[in-house]
Amino acid sequence: MYLDTAILSLKNLTFYRNEKPIFEPITFDVFQGDVVHVRGKNGSGKTTLLRMLIGALHPSEGNIEYNHIDINRTRFEYLSNLVYVGHKVALKSSLTALENLAWISGRDKKCESLIKALEDMGLSEKKNVLCSELSVGQQRKLTLARILVIDAKIWFLDEPFNTLDSDGFTLLKDLIEAHKNNQGIVVYASHQNVSISDVKTMQLERAVP
Repeated sequence: MYLDTAILSLKNLTFYRNEKPIFEPITFDVFQGDVVHVRGKNGSGKTTLLRMLIGALHPSEGNIEYNHIDINRTRFEYLSNLVYVGHKVALKSSLTALENLAWISGRDKKCESLIKALEDMGLSEKKNVLCSELSVGQQRKLTLARILVIDAKIWFLDEPFNTLDSDGFTLLKDLIEAHKNNQGIVVYASHQNVSISDVKTMQLERAVP
């Protein structure tokens, strides 16, 4: 696959709610090594767009292509190459950090990649601590550790910087930069401005009634 060939293509994409589009149709190409910042006002459809991109919602108009093939025709390959972290922290309070990471990653808790991911996220000393005893920022980092466990080409992240302290903010920014430098793709929605080199912007505009 050539670097100048789009990996992911959005073509006249939009989504209807109550029979009305929530944002203007968008056409956008994503290439290897791209970091894309999805921007828009509250209610403009950022989360909806990400859920369409991971195949959880079907577009009302337009289509999404992976390597120039509609994702509905290459669903297994496409889903096998992506990881999604939503804006909500979906963890079980009765499980430890290690047990939660194993659960959300679909891995055995003895898997070495889980221990390494916790170390990389600065949570190694918290691996046997119940999630209910972790701070909000630590819970966010635990949720984000999933991207280090799953070997995916494309990361879809919804408000990933929320509740992170300055160290966590810098850590995630560095992880995104490293993934980009390894020719990975990151598409993230955020209301925050993050200094990432060569970041592209996908601006969502609310549809005119």
